[in-house]
Amino acid sequence: MATNLFRQLDVIRNASQKGNTVTDCYRLMYNKELWIKAYAKLYPNQGNLTKVTSNETIDGFSLPKIEDIIEQLKAETFRFAPVRRVYIPKSNGKKRPLGVPNFKDKLVQEVMRMILENVYEPIFSDNSHGFREGRSCHTALSQIKNTWKGLTWCIEGDIKGFFDHIDHTVLLKLISKKINDHRFLLLVYNVLTSGVMENWTYHKTFSGTPQGGIISPILANIYLHEFDLFMEKQMKAFDKGKIRDRNEEYIKIRSKISTLSRKIKRLDERNGHSHWQGREELVFNIQELKAKQVKVPSIDPMDKNYQRIKYVRYADDFVIGIAGSKQSAINLKETINDFLKEELHLDLSEEKTLITHLENPIPFLGYQFHRWNEVMVKRVTYKNQKHPLKKRTLSGAIKLEIPEKKIKDFALKNGYGNLDNFKIIHRAKLVNNSELEILHTYNAELRGIANYYKLANNYHHLDKLFYLAESSFIKTMANKRRSTSMKVATSMRKHKQGVLCLVRKDKLGNDKLHQFVKLKDLPKPKGAIKADTPETDTLVNSAKYSGRTEFEQRLLANKCEACGTTEGQMEVHHVRKLKDLKNKKHLTYLDKKMLERNRKTIVLCYKCHHDHHEKQIPISQLASRIR
Repeated sequence: MATNLFRQLDVIRNASQKGNTVTDCYRLMYNKELWIKAYAKLYPNQGNLTKVTSNETIDGFSLPKIEDIIEQLKAETFRFAPVRRVYIPKSNGKKRPLGVPNFKDKLVQEVMRMILENVYEPIFSDNSHGFREGRSCHTALSQIKNTWKGLTWCIEGDIKGFFDHIDHTVLLKLISKKINDHRFLLLVYNVLTSGVMENWTYHKTFSGTPQGGIISPILANIYLHEFDLFMEKQMKAFDKGKIRDRNEEYIKIRSKISTLSRKIKRLDERNGHSHWQGREELVFNIQELKAKQVKVPSIDPMDKNYQRIKYVRYADDFVIGIAGSKQSAINLKETINDFLKEELHLDLSEEKTLITHLENPIPFLGYQFHRWNEVMVKRVTYKNQKHPLKKRTLSGAIKLEIPEKKIKDFALKNGYGNLDNFKIIHRAKLVNNSELEILHTYNAELRGIANYYKLANNYHHLDKLFYLAESSFIKTMANKRRSTSMKVATSMRKHKQGVLCLVRKDKLGNDKLHQFVKLKDLPKPKGAIKADTPETDTLVNSAKYSGRTEFEQRLLANKCEACGTTEGQMEVHHVRKLKDLKNKKHLTYLDKKMLERNRKTIVLCYKCHHDHHEKQIPISQLASRIR
C-alpha cells in the first residue's frame, strides 16, 4: 500500500469502486496525519467542551494524546467509554434518545468514519441522500421534482425505531463483505456495544447504533444500502414497456381537428379565399375541440403494458412512486416488509407507511408534494423542428409545496404571533438583548426557513410569515425603547424607503445600514437543484489539494503562543464561544489575545495552560512572558 495518507485513501476508494474487498483499514489508523485532519474537523464544535461520562474534554488536547491513542490501538487495548444518554423533543411530542460520547471517542469515531466513507461512498446508491457529502434534503426533493413524471401511486415508507433496532450481527456481516480486516471490525463492534449511562446507571446495548455518535450516520447508510440494492432490483424487474400507448379519445379528437382544418382549407381555395357561409361555425368547432384536447391526456395513463418504479431515501424515510395499479403498490409494500423483516430484522411502521394517490399531498422532509392538476400550455423549441410547438409542460409533473401548518407552527414557535387571526406578539426574551442582536436573530430565523423552502412552488406563501415577523420585530423594538410601534417603524424607515434599518458605525467611522430581511431580496433558484449523477465526479479527495490549515500548522509547530518555548508538551486551550469572553468582567491576558486574533483556540505549553486555568499568575507577569 502507498505510504502517503491521501494516496492510501485513494487506493481504498478505487479498490472499493471496482468491487474489490478492502484490507488494512486498522493499520491505516496508525497514521498521525489522519488524526490531525480528524481533530481539525472536530475542534470548532461547541459540544466538545461538555463533560460527559468523564471530566475529559477537548481543552488541553495535544499531539502526545494522539500518539497515546495510536499506541493503544497498536496494543489493541483501546476501549470506548459508555455514552451519556439524553432525550430531545420530537415534533410529535415524544422524545428521541441521543447518545453523547466524550471527545476522545469522537476523535476515534471520526477517523473510522473517514475510512468507511472512502470505502462506501463510491458504491452507495444515487437514490440515497441522507448523511452524505454533497447530498441533502434538497437533492432528495429535487430528484422527486425532476424525475417523478407520469406516476400515479406513492408508498410513504417509514421504518419503526430504525436507529434503535439495527442488528449488530447483521451490520458487521454487511461490513465484512467490503472490509476484510478483523481488528477494524472488532473496533466497530466495540463502538456498537460500548453501552450508555443514563442517570449515572450503566445499560448494555444489544442493538442499535449510538445516536449522536460521529460514526452512526454512515453505519445507518451501510445498513440500508442493502435495502437500496433490493429496491434497484425491484425497479428493474417491475419496469415494463418503453412508452405508453396513445389515448384513443385523444386520437379521435385530433383526427376531427385535422379533418375540419382540411375542410376549411379546401373551401377557402374553392371560394378564392373570400368569406363563405359556415366558416365561422367550423372555426368555432375547431376551437372547442382544441380546448377539449388540452384536458385529455395524449397517452393512456392506465396502460397495462407500461410500468415504472421510482425510489428516493433520506435516512430511514423513503418514498416510492409507481406508474401502475394500486394492487401493484400493495404487493410491493408487502414485498418490502418481508425483505426488511427477513434480511435486516426491521419492521415498517404501519401507521406511517401509507399508499396514497399522487393527486393527494404526500408529506416528505418537511415539504409536501403531489401531481400538478393545472394545465399549462406553452411553446417549446425542439432541435429537429423549425418552429416552436405547443406542449403541456405540467402534464403529470410533481409540485413541491410548503405545508400551511409548517408556516403557522414556525410563527408560533418563534414567538411572532398567530397567522390565523394575525395576532402579533412581542418577544419578551429578546428585549434585554442589543437592538442589533434582536435584528440579527429575526434575520437568521427568516433566512433559515426561506432557504429550506426555496424549492417550493408556493414559495411566495412565506410573504405573510415575513410580514408577521416584521410586525413582531417592530413591536419588540417598541417594547425595548418604551415607545410606540408607529414611532419605531417611522424612525427605522427614514434611512431607506420601505425597509426597516438600524444604523451603526463601522471601524472607519462610516454609517452602516443593517436591514431587516425581505423575502424578495433572498436568492431563489429558478429550477430544482440537480441531484448527483453517476457521470458527475463527486469523489475527488479535495483534502490532498488543500494543504495544511492554519490551525494544523499552529498545532504542528510545537511552539507555545504565550511564552514562545518549543520544549515540553504543547496543549490546545479551547473556549466554547468568543462571545463568552466578551461578556467577562475581568479578562486575562490570554482572553484578550484570543479576542484580538478572533480565535477560539490557542496553543500553549503545559505550564502556561495550567497556570491560566488555576489563575495563579498575575496578568502583568504573564504579559511580560508573551512575545
